[in-house]
Amino acid sequence: MNKHFIIQWWHEQAPLIILYLLLVGLLGLLQYLYRSPADLTSDFVRFSLPVFAGWLTWSIIRDHHRQQEIAHHAPFKATTPAELALQRRLAEEQVQHRQLVQALRHRQHVRLDQLDLFSHEIKNALAVLQAQADDQSTIDRGQVQQSVRQANYYLDLLLNGERLTMTKTDFRLDWVVVSNMVDQVVRENAPLFINKQLRPHFGPLSGQVLTDPKWLHFCINQLLSNAIKYADPATSIQISWQGGTLKITNAGPAIPATDQPRLFEDGFTGQNGHQTTKSTGMGLYFVRQVARQLNFRVAVFSPTSRQTTAQLTFPDTMVKP
Repeated sequence: MNKHFIIQWWHEQAPLIILYLLLVGLLGLLQYLYRSPADLTSDFVRFSLPVFAGWLTWSIIRDHHRQQEIAHHAPFKATTPAELALQRRLAEEQVQHRQLVQALRHRQHVRLDQLDLFSHEIKNALAVLQAQADDQSTIDRGQVQQSVRQANYYLDLLLNGERLTMTKTDFRLDWVVVSNMVDQVVRENAPLFINKQLRPHFGPLSGQVLTDPKWLHFCINQLLSNAIKYADPATSIQISWQGGTLKITNAGPAIPATDQPRLFEDGFTGQNGHQTTKSTGMGLYFVRQVARQLNFRVAVFSPTSRQTTAQLTFPDTMVKP
């Protein structure tokens, strides 16, 4: 038995020992007050002390044995209400711990799958450049720009996905002029517009929104990239802001009804996404994560059989003219 165990056992048994001594003292006081026979207290001590000492000895041996069982992970049976409550609490904690470990392992597997997916897409873009460099002395400028844009797109998804998995994301709120943000994103995607002969058509864009400029840029860029990806060539993409809602509408295949409930799932590409090898199903998933953390809503739907609309809706408290 170590010193720590003796101290803990003494603290547990001290109230009982003190109670026994008080009982002996009370009996002696009563004997004195009522002038009872002098042998009454001595007989009580003589007959009760061995029993009490034996009980204390059994108690210390029992507690030490139970401590050894716990230390060696032997089956432990609760004998008191407090031990039973602690045993139940331990079982609950163990269940929660296993669930947490499973969740962390699942999260790790998901992140590894995402990393593998994005790395594969980036490698594809670089492989195209490598193949052209091996076959030709000069490389087409447009092909280089397209491959670089594709690599940057997936690298941006990868980095922002990692940021979103952190416990604390570096959000910095500021008033953002909607027209300026939309103009910046459209300019960055100008080569994609030109490649598919698409035209941006701007509706009302006057207004400001209180949010994180960097993450708003990310969300608009993802929605616009999807609109460009699935738009019919030589059509227009409508972009407007009204009543705290930014809408991006493209002319192209509608979203199948079976895909609609799963659009924001991790890695879901849907029927339209399977028609292109450049769809990872991660863009909308990340946009939904950002929307939840910055307190606005994202929705994607098809108002007609040849249109798809993506929209970001902000609370009134975050919008001003």
